[in-house]
Amino acid sequence: MKSNRYCVFGFCLETDYRFRTPMTAASPEAETDLLFTCRLVAHSYSTPTNDCLYLSPAKNRYGESALQVFALKFGFILHFPRIADFILRSGEITCELFDPKLNCMIEICLLGHVMSYYLEASGVAALHAGAVAIGDRAVLFVADRTGGKSTLVASMVQAGFPLIADDIAALESLNGTVVCRHGFPQLKLTPEQALRFAGRADGFPLVHPDFSKLSVPASEVGSVAAASLPVSCVYLLERRTDGYDGDDSAPRIQIKPVLTGDSLTQLVRHSFLANIVERRGALSDFSCGDGRSGRGGEEWHISRFHRLAKMAQGVSVKRLYYPSGYKKLPQVHAAILEDVKRSS
Repeated sequence: MKSNRYCVFGFCLETDYRFRTPMTAASPEAETDLLFTCRLVAHSYSTPTNDCLYLSPAKNRYGESALQVFALKFGFILHFPRIADFILRSGEITCELFDPKLNCMIEICLLGHVMSYYLEASGVAALHAGAVAIGDRAVLFVADRTGGKSTLVASMVQAGFPLIADDIAALESLNGTVVCRHGFPQLKLTPEQALRFAGRADGFPLVHPDFSKLSVPASEVGSVAAASLPVSCVYLLERRTDGYDGDDSAPRIQIKPVLTGDSLTQLVRHSFLANIVERRGALSDFSCGDGRSGRGGEEWHISRFHRLAKMAQGVSVKRLYYPSGYKKLPQVHAAILEDVKRSS
């Protein structure tokens, strides 16, 4: 089978696996950074229980931790009970699927927890955020589950601002500048959002078989920025149903700067794998690649903290208070553009 090559989170990924999620083709000149292979196995990889790094509090229907992380000398195993094992080595991810009927879970796991863990182990921060390009800069949006992130990101893409990332923003410091890597050209939208922003809700596959969100190619809504861009600002979304910030005399849309100390707290809080990497770190030589014994969990934890602290000093973090409602979105866009222009 012919290999496919994609650009995902700054890596040139080569694989024989055929994705159903929209992906960005890698440049023919790009060198392969990451190999992904998938095979069907009869049972789980033999995991060393004494090297367990994490057991998720969320359980599956059998009462097992839905995600279990183990460390080996050569890398990590992300174990999804009764679904698959993802074996992570430097430059390689292998999926061992237990049941062919669960084939749909491969991309859900790979493009979520697995790639986020690979990024963090590679020294790149994985933030639970959406990102769009405004000019030659990346603007990020983070929010809690009901904060309106998907709606705001999709509306900005429809308004002409290219998508960089929909759910996971990969950040790294390059020569003193914090940049955001391109993820993949997918928007996760509810049927209502898809109808509004893509013009239809039919024909799009479900992101997850148990949820209603659809996998919508970004090209159905707008354009995509496939290059890494320096970060202009990270906005913490605070959507208000009444349009005010507790004061009837206050403007409907407010943007307030966040102090550096609180910026670091927010970056840590909104990390995609905050609970996992903050509890215990790496025990392998994943990112050494030279046969040396690996960094201990405490050292990885400290290294990650310093990396996020440096990013908190290098980017502007602000709270964006804005009213709920589709009709208000153009005003929100205008406020963001004005703020980005003023910051530049």
